[in-house]
Amino acid sequence: MHTATTTQRPPDTAAAVASAVASASGPVHAAVAVAACPLLAPHDELVLPLHRRVFTQYTPAEAGATELRLYCGDHEVSFDEPAFFAFGQTLAQQSRFTAGSATAWGLGYTWPQVQPLLAELVQAGVLQRAAAGTAATAGAPLVTGPRPAPLPAGPCTTAREWAEGDALMRSLTGRPLELGWLEMVLPIFRVAHIALDAEGRQVGEANVFPKALRMDLPTAWRACIYPGTRFQVERPMNVTALKAMRQHWLPMMALLAQVRAAYLLRFPQARAGWTVGHVERLATSVLALPTYLLMRAVNPVANGDLHPALSSMFRVTDGLRMVMHQMMFVPIAEPTLHPDAPISRGQISAYAERNHSFHSEHGVCAGPQAMIDEFLAVLLDGAAVKGADSVVLDAALAQAHAAIEAALDYALLGLQVHAAVFTLWPAMARCYERLADASAAWAQRGGPALRALAQRLATTVADLRSGTYLATEAWRAEREAVYADMYAQCAQGLAARGLAGADSDLPGQLVPMLSCTHAQADRQLLEQLQRHCGQPGDGDHSDHSDYAERADAGALRDALMDFLLQMQATLRVACEAQARLNRHLGRCAPLRAFTSDDLNLHNLLHGTAPPRLPYLVHEIERWLAVRLVVDAQAITLTDIAGST
Repeated sequence: MHTATTTQRPPDTAAAVASAVASASGPVHAAVAVAACPLLAPHDELVLPLHRRVFTQYTPAEAGATELRLYCGDHEVSFDEPAFFAFGQTLAQQSRFTAGSATAWGLGYTWPQVQPLLAELVQAGVLQRAAAGTAATAGAPLVTGPRPAPLPAGPCTTAREWAEGDALMRSLTGRPLELGWLEMVLPIFRVAHIALDAEGRQVGEANVFPKALRMDLPTAWRACIYPGTRFQVERPMNVTALKAMRQHWLPMMALLAQVRAAYLLRFPQARAGWTVGHVERLATSVLALPTYLLMRAVNPVANGDLHPALSSMFRVTDGLRMVMHQMMFVPIAEPTLHPDAPISRGQISAYAERNHSFHSEHGVCAGPQAMIDEFLAVLLDGAAVKGADSVVLDAALAQAHAAIEAALDYALLGLQVHAAVFTLWPAMARCYERLADASAAWAQRGGPALRALAQRLATTVADLRSGTYLATEAWRAEREAVYADMYAQCAQGLAARGLAGADSDLPGQLVPMLSCTHAQADRQLLEQLQRHCGQPGDGDHSDHSDYAERADAGALRDALMDFLLQMQATLRVACEAQARLNRHLGRCAPLRAFTSDDLNLHNLLHGTAPPRLPYLVHEIERWLAVRLVVDAQAITLTDIAGST
């Protein structure tokens, strides 16, 4: 058994975690590290750079044991022997010390015990020798002043709102979309981002989605002084948003407690203990309260009139929602968690710290740990907030309080739409792999066009496997399990109000089923594949070759048809959920059917970054020179010459 292990962790940026996995050094035995490190003497001075970024956590290990882990920037140090836990805890409190003084930490250690541990940490880069000019790093003066804005000026010059309908979506994506389809392309937890509150702040602040609608509003940024991974990092914190949150804290907490109570009435099993899925749904329910007030058809809150307590409540809760999303969907630093996994507020805080969830692309969370702890205690533990009982809600917040049940319905309906739509992306990744395999086999006998297609598909699959969260079949299955649970649990929460669909089994509704109504599309796909990919190559043209070519074309056709049928099932289920949502909001039903072209609008709203998997429907159109339209009722192909 070794005493300490050091490993390299992913970089401390949310953008890096979202795009790639940093290579890990793997466990390093202390004896190996000592052999590679110049001998340490007791009088040597050592430095723990930026020691206030270091934090410790006790975590379960194999066979029921416990480990102490130190997180030091992009390093993780694990102590698996309880006798050395005191050593690790004391180390985390040091900024500069002499090597020999470590023998007095805890119950005391001998120099032969301490020397190899310190040598390993020096070799790994966790500790540095003061003689190497690093003393200034550890003792650098605290930076507390203003910081420049960490992101470019907001591209949007006037406040916009989704009620503009077709015009706004056309300006963003080049394609119109009726308001009645909004939640099909914009997840419910992002709908309120672009809205202005009564203090002239956008609800989404620096994280407004889509980025094209972020406004350039006066914002004060400062260096972060909170201990942990945020301490003195390059990215600053938004103190303008923090000031608003402090000002409206008590009414925020009062409303949070009421949303929690309403949620527990729908999901009484959560009283026995929170799960990851429950916390995500609860967080989305909080976000839905201001969103519902903005989006309901009757008596909506006007853009610019949203109470600042509601926008502040949205911002702090959205941070929690993103942590739960990371737990279930981001298998990078740690394995993902199933929605049924038990979770506590302490575990949430610990996860957020060690996985850099307090960091965003441009800044860090501005909330001090005491506020974060109080927020989680109120929302998850039902803790009372001193002074909250005496809060008298003003008229706007009283209206919000009265709308909690309707907002919770909106949240659950919106999550059902989201779950149904987003099952398409694992299916698309799976189809790309099938297409790549089938085209590679056919390309051995085919001509230049087919070889080019096979190469394009091979490149796409390589990108899929190296740069996306759909890289492996296991990851895709985990995502689909989350969406299935999300859909079914939301159906349970809606059933008491008569808003659930007839079937809560999402996977069962999405099984591809070929019927006689698809015969024409099936035939056209095969014909177009043979026409555009079946040109003679350099091989023989025997009857056997023709048979093999038809078999290869059939394999491609089958993969494409299975995907298109699953897309059609996805559209049918999602459109039905969207119709229930629209009725709940009092919206008019859309006049135009939602199609496969509309599904890609979510990708288009992201803009050019981050790079995403090519949208398969448009790739099919390019390969086969066809116009392909899928909706809940039909799959239609039209070739470029106009024949169908």
